[in-house]
Order: sequence, then C-alpha cells, then structure tokens
Amino acid sequence: MRRTIYLQMLYIINMYRSWIVVDDGYGYRQSVVFRGGRPVSCVCRMLRLRSTYKHNGYERGTKWSISEYELDKALARYRQKNHELKARLKKGASYLEAKDVEAIIEIATYGLVKLELTELPLFKQY
Repeated sequence: MRRTIYLQMLYIINMYRSWIVVDDGYGYRQSVVFRGGRPVSCVCRMLRLRSTYKHNGYERGTKWSISEYELDKALARYRQKNHELKARLKKGASYLEAKDVEAIIEIATYGLVKLELTELPLFKQY
C-alpha cells in the first residue's frame, strides 16, 4: 500500500470518527500471513484502532490491530468492485473518501469492525 494512501486513511478516520479512533498508526509488529496456504511470519505496519465508548457489543477501550498486508488486500478487492475509486486514486490519495475507508476497514476485518464515520469532519483545518 502506498504511504500516501495509508496516511490519508489515518487522517480520514481521525477527522470523521464517531466511536473508533486511531490508537497507533505508525507501529510495526510481527504478524502471520498466509501465502499459498502456508503461514509465513513477517514484520509489517499495524493500524491499531480503539473504541472510545461502548458500542455494538464492544466495550470501551477495545482495540483492534489490522496489518498493512490485510489493508492492502482489502484495498485491492474494493478497487476491483468499485471502478470509481480506481479512477479517483489515479488522481491522488487525497481523493479517498470516508465511505471508501469504511469499506476497506470492513473488508480487512472480515466484517467485524464498522467505523460508522460521520458525514461532517470534526475539525476544520485552515
């Protein structure tokens, strides 16, 4: 995954957050990925999300770690389904929208985490 797309995802989650915030987006951890049906250990960047209050059966403070490998696979699958996103990302990472980030996170977590981002940003930067 390109660094600019990853950073734009972090920015969108922080700006449009509702019940989940980015706990850590710059850490690296060891994770297990499956290639050809075999588990392989690798070190990759991890996106850590944290719930700010009790919601959808998740307690306050619940944390999820999503590897960049899973995010990259989810982005590729979402790009195949949504050709509009494919065209927008060719223009640049800044064309990524909140609905795209929600879908990518949901695909990467196999439907466990639904961000439910707000329509308006929480902060306005000038």
